[in-house]
Amino acid sequence: KEYPDLGDEELYRRARVVTSAVIAKIHTIDWTVELLKTDTLLAAMRANWYGLLGKWFKDTFGHIGNDILGGIVGMKKSENHGVPYSLTEEFVSVYRLHPLLPDEFLIRDISSSTDDEESAASKESLPVAGLIGSKGDKALSEIGFTKQMVSMGHQACGALELWNYPNWLREVVPQDPDGRDRPDLVDLPALEVFRDRERKVARYNDFRRQMLMIPISKWGDLTDDQEAIQVLTEVYGDQIEELDLLIGLMAERKIKGFAISETAFFIFLIMATRRLEADRFFTSHYGEETYTKKGLEWVDTTESLRQVIDRHYPEMTKKWMNSASAFSVWDAPPQSEKHVPLYLRIP
Repeated sequence: KEYPDLGDEELYRRARVVTSAVIAKIHTIDWTVELLKTDTLLAAMRANWYGLLGKWFKDTFGHIGNDILGGIVGMKKSENHGVPYSLTEEFVSVYRLHPLLPDEFLIRDISSSTDDEESAASKESLPVAGLIGSKGDKALSEIGFTKQMVSMGHQACGALELWNYPNWLREVVPQDPDGRDRPDLVDLPALEVFRDRERKVARYNDFRRQMLMIPISKWGDLTDDQEAIQVLTEVYGDQIEELDLLIGLMAERKIKGFAISETAFFIFLIMATRRLEADRFFTSHYGEETYTKKGLEWVDTTESLRQVIDRHYPEMTKKWMNSASAFSVWDAPPQSEKHVPLYLRIP
């Protein structure tokens, strides 16, 4: 309706760019903020997109100054620091977040017309293993989109810790391109450790050294969990340097508010900025000529996944989403209003 002169292919290409930008923005100022839930990271991620001058200033006057003042998005040219952009092996290694997935998917009852908490009570529990592959497509279709979203929204994700890997991922049934089950099962946690070793990704201590972080000298430097220390000793003995990266990331004590380890956070911090500043669609080509006027408006006005869901399913957010972010548990109370400006809050 907005652009009747655009052909199907051109319309698709513009829509793809707009959708990709919306996803990147939500990832930057919504999802990451929930993953690293501190005022410091909230300020940092918003500054990545809007700059220290903030959203109101950027919306009113456009991109002013450098990336610090005006944000990365909208810079005159991209910056790759002399190295072609890629998702590095280190980034792949720290982004192994499978413990976030549950073993059981709790299906909620959304048939009630009331707004009390009982209306969203768990109705049945389904093994996640039965919701993947060709059989999973059929099962999810029967559940329906709204029930899926409400159920996932009310179920907290798992913690990124030792002994919390989903059991169903230890016996994954792979399928060929025709959708037929392959005979050899995949033990994904074992495969992830193997892949890091195969690719010569640094072990935990060397990984930290390469980022100028302090390495551990004993298991107690890594965790306070005595059971974990006992098992690490049984597996690795006193060979601290042999500790695999994935095991170290899961065992490492977390900073308050962080769902991921500090070691993983260092890589997240670098890549969150790099994937924006190295992309011409967020820098030199971030404008109406690339996105169209309506498309750019769509990106600039979208602030969260909750807003996207509300745009398409307003009845879902009105009845079922109490939290400020769709990435929080939906029945969580909304955040209390903070009167101190974001950049003036003491960490």
